[in-house]
Amino acid sequence: MLQRPARHCRFSLRSVGWICLALLVLTGVPASAADKPNIVVILVDDMGFSDIGCYGSEISTPNLDRLAGDGLRFTQFYNTGRCCPTRASLLTGLYPHQAGVGHMTDERFSADGKPLPGYSGRLNNQCVTMAEVLKGAGYFTAITGKWHVGQNFGVVPWERGFDRNLSAAAGGFFFHNSPRARLFLNGKDVGRNEAPLPREWYSTDLWTEYGLKFIDEAREAKQPFFLYLAHNAPHFPLQAPPEDIARWRGKFKDGWDKLRLARHQRQVAMKLVDPNWALSPRPAEVPAWDSLTPEQQDRYDHIMAIYAAVMERMDRAIGTLVDGLKERGELDNTLILFMSDNGGNAEAGIPGRLQGDNPGDSQSDVFVGQCWATLNNTPFVRYKHYNDEGGIATPLIAHWPRGIAKERQGQLESQPGHLVDIMATCVDVAGAKYPSEFKGQPIKPAEGVSLRPAFTGESLKRTKPLFWEHEGNRAIRDGKWKLVALSDKPWRLYDLSVDRTEQHDLAAKHPDRVKDLAAQWDAWAERANVLPLGGWQSNATNKKVRFNLKSGAHLERAAAPAIGQRGFTITAKIDGDKASGVIVAQGGTAHGYSLYLNEGRPTFAIRSNNDLIRVTADEMLSGSHAIVAKLTRQGAMSLMIDGKEVAKGEAPKLITRLPTDGLDVGSDQGGLVGEYEDENKFSGTIESVLIELAPRP
Repeated sequence: MLQRPARHCRFSLRSVGWICLALLVLTGVPASAADKPNIVVILVDDMGFSDIGCYGSEISTPNLDRLAGDGLRFTQFYNTGRCCPTRASLLTGLYPHQAGVGHMTDERFSADGKPLPGYSGRLNNQCVTMAEVLKGAGYFTAITGKWHVGQNFGVVPWERGFDRNLSAAAGGFFFHNSPRARLFLNGKDVGRNEAPLPREWYSTDLWTEYGLKFIDEAREAKQPFFLYLAHNAPHFPLQAPPEDIARWRGKFKDGWDKLRLARHQRQVAMKLVDPNWALSPRPAEVPAWDSLTPEQQDRYDHIMAIYAAVMERMDRAIGTLVDGLKERGELDNTLILFMSDNGGNAEAGIPGRLQGDNPGDSQSDVFVGQCWATLNNTPFVRYKHYNDEGGIATPLIAHWPRGIAKERQGQLESQPGHLVDIMATCVDVAGAKYPSEFKGQPIKPAEGVSLRPAFTGESLKRTKPLFWEHEGNRAIRDGKWKLVALSDKPWRLYDLSVDRTEQHDLAAKHPDRVKDLAAQWDAWAERANVLPLGGWQSNATNKKVRFNLKSGAHLERAAAPAIGQRGFTITAKIDGDKASGVIVAQGGTAHGYSLYLNEGRPTFAIRSNNDLIRVTADEMLSGSHAIVAKLTRQGAMSLMIDGKEVAKGEAPKLITRLPTDGLDVGSDQGGLVGEYEDENKFSGTIESVLIELAPRP
């Protein structure tokens, strides 16, 4: 809204008008508040650098390719290498540790029990979100998709600047009937499909549908809009409609070796990568495709077909969003920024994962695995979790017809950028003000620079290096030089102008440069709450070895039994007629254990590094019983009922570390350890639960 000119101002309204017109002509950007650009930030999950067509992929992504063709593709843009830290950094314009999310959404403590500020597991009060800043500039703010920056601690989007939300606390689902499906609409828990949600949905489509609904509300309110669209695609468990999977079945039987070479050749032809940068070799542990049996090749093809189907559906949803903006007359004046939260995900190792009666459906569990992740990240080395280029390099597509110079549309931008720059860019184009104080709290200065100069072919105003740390992996990039190291390993030095695939370590040749860059990294780590290095796994753990618990008991992580690399015994006394539900659970979907009844049948489940092992009794219980579940240090699992062994099995490995989630008696309220629903409260009576830890070796 135009404000009355100050009395001492010597400009007439006519002069102001000429100035505004001049600004519009010179910059191509609207000068009046009424014409502020809309902003849409799209983040996808676990997508590698080369997974979309305009970055070299064979996967069909025509809508993203069109955005790139009419916009700007950044060739050296970076994320943080992991989900939660990327979201914290993107939302706040800070490095993730400064915002409180240096690892995942779990709180870490020092050895003396004090909280570590860089590892609080949720956004802190020393940062502001883009929504909070843009809201102050008159924007209607909305989020659809995955939040994952501390809802388990009460940090929710509707209290961090978003006027509207259809969001998930942490993701992990695609279909309305997926086990972890749970949505929040405008601050209300609507479960899976409570009104006004449709009864059946696919999350990728639903995020877009509601994104357009929120845009319509903004237009009705006559406000510019900011939409943060955070896809859970293509994160595991990979799930897609069967007809989408069928279209890709058989199309990956050339294997990762040939497909990787083909992607690299396309990247070179597109000038995304320099032909002088060697394609990183296939890792030694990844088998040559031609060494596999036909059955193995078919299984791997099936995994990648599901991944491609998830990707294709995501691209289709982006096309729906773009068409919706165009139909509403908003596309020309909307800045769209598209990127990924980390590189391709190798977490399921060499075999990947293909579990379920119908892999790809709502009840299945599919991970792409290391072999295909090596393809995802072509031409780079390593994956999600790491600070090598394969872990932190992301496509960035910027599309803004009114704001990107005509001669720049369809071009490549090679200046390095980082997630911390997105806040600065949004503040710049919106004419907003980044605060030094917000709601009575001092706010840390923003770390990034605006990318807007690149839209017109100018230099970015970066004066500081870029930094990374995750799980002890660390890096710094200053100009063409990158210093990088794996956790507890020495620094490596690369000249990215001639070796962006990190094949030639120059640390021994340039010791002074290594020393200087390492010192800068140390100074950054000190001021950015990164230290202590290893703080992501630091915790004051409970020293007790015996826990007497009652029904309804809850122990936070630091107070729960220290079961990492340790045997233990659970003795539960229960009463119930064919009862169901969780008796006791500690941990979540990566690490933990659960003792539960399924229609009266006791089951003892162990999770270690995402793998699930369980033993189940045949006997259906009624009445009062004592159930004993035991895991020995050698990995032997057993179940006893009233002193009689009823089931046994072998866990190939112990629970490798103390789980992130705490302990619950009578339900599993965190990530689900066993194969049961979110509603898993025990239907019988729990008289007592005793947990005893075996001595450490």
